Amino acid sequence: MTVFFGAVGPRRMVYFAICMVLVVSLYLALDKRLLLTRLNQLSIEVERRIQWWNWQDTPEEISCRAAHNPVISKDPIPNIVHFILLAGEEKEVDMSYAHFLAIKAAVVRMNAAEIKVHTYGLNTANQWWKEIEKHVTLVHVDRNEVQAAPGLSVSSMALAHQADLLRLAILAREGGIYMDTDVYTFKPFTDLLNNPRDAVMAHEGGNRYGLCNAVIMARPGSTFISKWQDSYKTFNPQVWNEHSVRKPKKLQIQFPDLVCPLSPTVFFWPTWAKAHVLYMHEPITPDEAASLRANMTAFGGAMYENQLAFHAVAAHDYLSTLSPKVIQERDTRFNILVSCHDSVRTFARVGQGRDGPGSTTPHHILQTLTT
Repeated sequence: MTVFFGAVGPRRMVYFAICMVLVVSLYLALDKRLLLTRLNQLSIEVERRIQWWNWQDTPEEISCRAAHNPVISKDPIPNIVHFILLAGEEKEVDMSYAHFLAIKAAVVRMNAAEIKVHTYGLNTANQWWKEIEKHVTLVHVDRNEVQAAPGLSVSSMALAHQADLLRLAILAREGGIYMDTDVYTFKPFTDLLNNPRDAVMAHEGGNRYGLCNAVIMARPGSTFISKWQDSYKTFNPQVWNEHSVRKPKKLQIQFPDLVCPLSPTVFFWPTWAKAHVLYMHEPITPDEAASLRANMTAFGGAMYENQLAFHAVAAHDYLSTLSPKVIQERDTRFNILVSCHDSVRTFARVGQGRDGPGSTTPHHILQTLTT
């Protein structure tokens, strides 16, 4: 036995050394950030890993969130907000109270030059639409003009994936700020409009495994948006968030000068993890409510200092039951954040300057966010 190991052992050690050299060489040859992103995107304990967070923004995230002086050679990102509401063929969308609150938050808080709602068809007799229609522009979209992923028809794609493609087409053509109808804004995005890069997104997950397409800012003709559109050549409808969250992160690693990544807390914290959804939407104690309100007072209506909006993802069971009565009488973190408070009570306080020369803002005021 001693002779066997004595004869073969050194050879095995040589093989092992060669393998280690190859592994190390491969590691050094690869882009470490792309390698880390691929590891973060592994489908292993995803929900647990996205909750890892050390509350430390990266230097790049800090720079991207900071106010920038205008870039002489570039126009700012258009301060035009885009929402999308889609329904199946031969159907119309009924605007929910949750949709209404998201759009109204943008009207009240974002100082936007225009807010557009893009749709195949909308029930314009809906009470919540009637409340908001004077403050937004309704844009009818021809379903047949939506560019489907290669090899697929538009009608065969899930509505969420149709909306994914439509938002990129809108931003490529017009630029602006796209937001899902479950994104609730707290403050204007003014600081981000002069960003030197042509697109701005935020990380999803404390481990920064992706850039979520629930909020996208871009100049028209953005190269990043164009590359993202081109990536749909490999679209697989069975991999739900590959092109909406994972792919833009990979593109950001490959083309870092094309998009500015923000901290998770700017739009996407807390996350879609079950514990986080409960944290935001279950009742809280009076002490917890007081603590949240103190933060909101300190941070201009937000939970965190650098937060501009909150994506209420994976909260359909809660959002579907929302009503003015629920918002006012049930203290949850979400309800308190979207309810009326002094800093967002009127356009006169948040929207100063919107009624200047060239403004299209109606003088009618939505007095509060939730009434």
